[in-house]
Amino acid sequence: MAKSSNEKKARQVSTSAGGVRGSMVKAALAILLLIALALGVAVFLVHRNQGLSNSNSGLASPTGLDFKPVVTPKGWTKGNPAAKTVLVEFGDYQCSACGAARQTVANVLKNHENELMLVFKQYPMASIHRNSMIAAQAAEAAGRQFRFWEMHDLLFLHQRDWGDVPDPQTFFLKYAEELHLDLERFKQDLWSGEIRDKIYRDLLEGQLASVRSVPTFYLNGSLMPRTQSETQFEEIIADAIKKAK
Repeated sequence: MAKSSNEKKARQVSTSAGGVRGSMVKAALAILLLIALALGVAVFLVHRNQGLSNSNSGLASPTGLDFKPVVTPKGWTKGNPAAKTVLVEFGDYQCSACGAARQTVANVLKNHENELMLVFKQYPMASIHRNSMIAAQAAEAAGRQFRFWEMHDLLFLHQRDWGDVPDPQTFFLKYAEELHLDLERFKQDLWSGEIRDKIYRDLLEGQLASVRSVPTFYLNGSLMPRTQSETQFEEIIADAIKKAK
């Protein structure tokens, strides 16, 4: 009987130890899952902040490095692709100042169409312009059907119509129809991950170049000073073209 009682106690101890070990394993797994989840959220937030953050402060230069942001001529272009003078614009379709600048840029480009190339880069400041991101997506979606600049102009021309509505997609579909786009393809491309990634890259490039407001222009790789009139804007461009010859 003593032996049987001892064996029973041993089994109880073993079972108890096994239960403790099982609980510890479960607790460890739970902690690991929480850590993995936290890391995943951190990675997501970093990526989201790089793409969607619209702080006007820009990004700081890496410590200890002679860091000079590079504004590339990669993007939607207009004018002479072989021109020595390149004007890069970071713009937001819901920005009224960008809308006002559109005609100024168009006039300057018309006056120097053989000597100037314009590059447009997306910089939707979604923190203050609620529909700017989807507007950028609409322009990019139209670009997949070779109608970027046409949609670009329509978005600026009708900015007041779609800018503050809860859901501007109805307007964008109307513009797409006016441009005779394939509407089903347009709707699919409107939410394409590739298009959003392209916009994120433009945003990141602008942040690295310390873009603090829109529109911001870079002329031949250098930040262009802000001007008060189309005449001043034209003079700066004309001077750059003259120096490039």
